[in-house]
Formats: sequence, C-alpha cells, structure tokens
Amino acid sequence: MSEPSTAVPVRLPRPGTSDDPEVVIVGAGPAGLLLGLLLGRRGHRVLLVERQPRPEPGGPGNGICPILQPATLGVLDELGLLPALAANTTPVTGGEVAVGGTPVAAYSYGELPGAPVGFALPTSILRLRDVLTEAVLATPGVEIVHDATVHELPARDDAGPGVRGVRLETAEGVRTLRPALVVGSDGKRSAVREMAGIPATVREYRRGYTELRMPLPEWWGPVMRAAFTPDGYLLGTPIADSTLLFAWITGPDTAAEAVDGPLPALAERFATGMPHAADWIREHTTHRDQIREFLHHIVRPERWVDGNVLLVGDSAHGVHVYGGQGLNLSLQDAACLATAADEALTAGHTGALHAFEAVRRPFVEGFQDMQEAHLDALAARPGSGDGAGAGHLPEFAPLALGQAELREALARSVPAQAPDGVPAS
Repeated sequence: MSEPSTAVPVRLPRPGTSDDPEVVIVGAGPAGLLLGLLLGRRGHRVLLVERQPRPEPGGPGNGICPILQPATLGVLDELGLLPALAANTTPVTGGEVAVGGTPVAAYSYGELPGAPVGFALPTSILRLRDVLTEAVLATPGVEIVHDATVHELPARDDAGPGVRGVRLETAEGVRTLRPALVVGSDGKRSAVREMAGIPATVREYRRGYTELRMPLPEWWGPVMRAAFTPDGYLLGTPIADSTLLFAWITGPDTAAEAVDGPLPALAERFATGMPHAADWIREHTTHRDQIREFLHHIVRPERWVDGNVLLVGDSAHGVHVYGGQGLNLSLQDAACLATAADEALTAGHTGALHAFEAVRRPFVEGFQDMQEAHLDALAARPGSGDGAGAGHLPEFAPLALGQAELREALARSVPAQAPDGVPAS
C-alpha cells in the first residue's frame, strides 16, 4: 500500500473570466455526473466535458448492471432519484454464502444498524446515467458538453504554481478554460491523470470474470447467493428486467478452458456451484449470447491531487469487480468530494482535498490488496479438490455502509434546498 500524499496544498484562484466555470469535470459518467450535480446544488458553476456523443435516453449501454449498496442509495434517495432508479428492477434485501456447498453465513440489509435503506439495488449503468443526466440538466449553473476533447492541461499564467487550465476542443472550435478546479473522472485509462503527470500502476485481468444471464424464476426471491467452489467464486443475483445474473470469478486458465469449450460444459460449471438452481441453469442456458466476459483493471495512481487537479472514481482507483464495489466507491467518492471541493473553493486552497485523500486512499488500497490476494489465490490453485476454493468475502458492513470514517460525510453530502432551488444558507 502506498503512502498517503504529503503534497503541500496549493492556492486555488478564481476562474480566469466570468465566462469560465469554477469546476471542469472531465468525464460525464455516473461519478462525474453526481459530483457535478452536488456541486451545482451548492451554487457552483460546473462544466462537464464528455468525449462521447450526447446519448439518447434509453439508448444502448454496455450491459453492465452493478448493485448499488445502501450507503450509495442513501445519497441518491436524498437527491430524490431513488424511485426512478428502482423502476423495473428487483431490490435485494439480503444474501446467503456457501462454501463447498455448505451454508456458512446469511445477512439482511434491513437488520444492519445505520443502513439508510434496507436493500441493495441492481441497476444498469445506462439507467443510472440517464437519471443523473436529467437531474444535472435541471440544475442551474451546471452544463454538459458532448463530443468534446481535452488536448492539454496548460499552466495558468494568471495563477500560482501547480494551477492548470483546460485546452478544450468542441464543435465550436478550440478554447482554453481557466477554472479554479479540474477534476478527472474519465475512467481507468484517465487522460487527465496522464496530462497532469500523475504516475499510476495498472494491473490487467484479461480473463477470469464470466457472466451468465437468464430469466429470473419466482422462487429465487430478493436474495444474492454467493458460493466458494473448488474452482472459484460464484454469485447469483436478481438484476433489472426480471433477469437472473450469475457471475463466476476464477483463474484465467480455468476461465479460458471453460468459456472456450462446449456451452453445456460451461453451464455445468455454474450449475455445480449453485446446486439448488442447477436444473434451472441447465434448462435455461441455451445460447452463447447469454455468456459475457469482461476485462478488469486494478489501477493505483501515485496521488489523487496534483495542484488544482483532482482524480475521482476509476481515475483515482480502478478496482476489480470482486466484492462489487467499483461503482459504489466511485459514487461515494463523488458525494464526499462534493463537500471537500466546496470547502476547498470557499477556502481558496486544496487542503480539504488532501485531507480527503489521506482518509480515503488507504481504505481503497487496502480493498485493492484484498482483491489481488484473492485473485492470485484463484490463479495459483484452481480446483484444489477440497471443496472450499480460495479466497474470502470482504466484511459485510463496509460493503453496505461504506467506509466507517466517511459515513457521516456521506450522510450530509446532499445540501438542503431552499424553495427557489438554491442551496439553503
């Protein structure tokens, strides 16, 4: 685990002109959208920059369907977005864990002290993007520009050392923005991170995560079921559109042998790991298009704050899917950083951003360490024959409630709104 940043805070200037936003967020994915929304609710002028074309609501997505945990849902609920997100999906109220076919644990979100809601929620990235985008566009002072390219983060000649602007190309031409704060929310391959000169180590997992989707049977219930087997870890959960998702994490060689082999043999891998659903799995695994593999990365930048440049979400800490925390970590980052960025802009220096990094980065890198240890164990001993498999589940409470040191910050991350829609004093 790397040491927290000890960089000296820099002075944040005001925007260069009255036309410049206070904050430029590069990347209009869920984390960038949530950060922009919360900063707009605090009265800041924000520009979200997205390289992709403007999406049509309900347009094609990447098929990823993450499970939002109660800590994340509490923020979205405070924003009034939860009903829209919950449409056409199945809230998950609890879970079960088995090792070698033997039940070893069960949990209920409703019985977890301090949970802001009593369930987790599977939702598509597409649906989450659409709901957040609609909320952002309804927020005064926040804009999104699509089909835009950031070419450079030039030093601001009207500000002190370490303060950068944004060289931006849109359909209207090329211009240089001079915001107070630049945020990189542009993913694991962050261009902002590279342009800011922040080194990062990247570990790639090309194979080892395989999904199988099928109709959701009525008897499954609102439950996630996890199983450790001799050749990996298997999770079964309801997701959106009355679909049952099975996710299998194993070593890359085992995955290659199974996924590249006959479909019935691959279905049997899933059926063996979920004995009570075995007949349903065998009967409903009929087409190759039910199977998907995803590439994953673990990304560790040397620092999250550099001058007036801030990294958030996957730009700051790409994680593997094991533990189901990638999007939750990113959205919880955005919620807490909205408060920290507001404090930094008000104080005129980056001290609050460094303070957040000092608390958050050791927690996230500890989670990455756990993931790497588990994945290395799977690669080293697939199919040990003892029925137990390798690895362990992370502790339940931090997954559901978020990092203990930041729960209070999450609870107060949504500012009160006055009747006219501006932040209440």
